[in-house]
Amino acid sequence: MVEESSQSSESDAQKPSASNRPIVFIALLACGLAVFLVPNLMEGNILSANFKTVYMIVLPIVFLVLSAWMRKNEGLRKYFDITFAFFIASLVYGIASPWGGGTTVENRTINVVIYGVLVVVPLLVLSRATSRSLDAIYVKTGNLRSGLLIGAITFLFFLITCVPASVFVFGGQEPTSEQLIAWAPWLAVFIFVNALKEELLWRGLFLRKYQTFVGYDPANLLQAIIFGFAHFYVSSNLLGPLILVVIAFVLGLGFGAAMQKTDSIVAPILFHAGSDIPFLIAVFSVL
Repeated sequence: MVEESSQSSESDAQKPSASNRPIVFIALLACGLAVFLVPNLMEGNILSANFKTVYMIVLPIVFLVLSAWMRKNEGLRKYFDITFAFFIASLVYGIASPWGGGTTVENRTINVVIYGVLVVVPLLVLSRATSRSLDAIYVKTGNLRSGLLIGAITFLFFLITCVPASVFVFGGQEPTSEQLIAWAPWLAVFIFVNALKEELLWRGLFLRKYQTFVGYDPANLLQAIIFGFAHFYVSSNLLGPLILVVIAFVLGLGFGAAMQKTDSIVAPILFHAGSDIPFLIAVFSVL
């Protein structure tokens, strides 16, 4: 009983008071946008591209120094895990970002595989180094039956509706059956590698840590906002980028809810992979 009481008190000490939660929410949001949005705003010319390179080198150093300081400071130690998570995210995001894009279906798919490896491998290694188990980032079966059911239903929905959605939602050209057959193996590789990479990077790495500081539902809202803005891109016409942000935000809420409900990465990976199909068909149709 004494041991349980001690553990409970320690857990409660990790959580900010209800009055401080909005402040912590805003601080975590600012850190997330610094990692995932700000680099997107530095596109368009050589000067900003050079500044982006410097920024993406300096940012992980800043988070690493902060996390080391917090680990040594008893009063701030409760913030170590989340600060180190931002270090991991900024590090792998900076390392992998040059591999985005491509001018052909094959090139885009190969690049996303390279991108995925450069994100997933160091993320898993560094997460494992600071935790006794990868359960902390949802790399486990969890409620496998519910996970497979949710994942299968959502995946099939997007698969069935992928062609009209690619045309009417994402503005792609309607593909022929021959094109779909030729794209199928590349699509399969792309969607599952991308889903694994993004679910680990945006939700697995952060969702449980966010819950510690802001609560269950606000944590899902927080990651969805960051995930949405991570899809913003610089354009002379703001409507397109803003629509993509909104779509990513709504999907992010669904991915996060699936992860929380099933306590696993399985459902969100299948859900995410399915949701990428119509967008990728639209992209492939104009290459």
